[in-house]
Amino acid sequence: MTDIEERKRIIFEQVGGQGLNILGEMGIDIDSAVDRILRKQANQQEILKAQAKSGAINNIMTSELVYRSCLPEDVYGQEFTRRLRGIGLTDEQASSLYQIEQLILSVDGKLSEDRTQPWVRRYFITPLSSPETLPEKELLTLSELILITDDANSAFWRDHHALPEKAWAALCIAACCAQYTEAQYAIAFNERTEKCGWSKAQSGAYTKNECLLTERLKWGHHEEPAWTRKTCDLKQYQR
Repeated sequence: MTDIEERKRIIFEQVGGQGLNILGEMGIDIDSAVDRILRKQANQQEILKAQAKSGAINNIMTSELVYRSCLPEDVYGQEFTRRLRGIGLTDEQASSLYQIEQLILSVDGKLSEDRTQPWVRRYFITPLSSPETLPEKELLTLSELILITDDANSAFWRDHHALPEKAWAALCIAACCAQYTEAQYAIAFNERTEKCGWSKAQSGAYTKNECLLTERLKWGHHEEPAWTRKTCDLKQYQR
């Protein structure tokens, strides 16, 4: 078995049967995606450490950590695992999700360029938006499903009176803040995390911590840090 074949085998093991089923349902070509991941992975540990120190790792969305990471063991991968452990996920669940997110991110498309900028500052709903320009749910990571919902909710209160008809239609598909909004991306987030075996409290904790990042860094609502022991305590998310 070659080194590449061995690394492929490890990735498939880490994703697990449940994860492979999820990706298959999403229409992702898993073999091609794995090949792209392996081409991306190189021995860049020192470079990544330097980037993390200068890039304020605590200000990075959780799926963005996977985007910046080359291996689960590098500084971004370790922070990703730390966060998921904080909300009670097992190392096996964290490892599977890391590979699922990597495979989603490996699909080439119009989102590739947007992902090169800090994710927390990305806008999904603009006056030029329309239902046709909205990204496919299956091609978004968990953090992006939250980001587009959060951005649509904000646009609902901030810009709804000024948006053209098509942009308003797009907003209503993505937002979850009124009875007539469809919350399609929030529903997709809940369905995916449920398939991954998360509890509702874990899904709520992940969502809350990601929104703490956008509220602080994008909207300037507060200075509270995210992904701390306090903000990950599942008791506050249990119903």
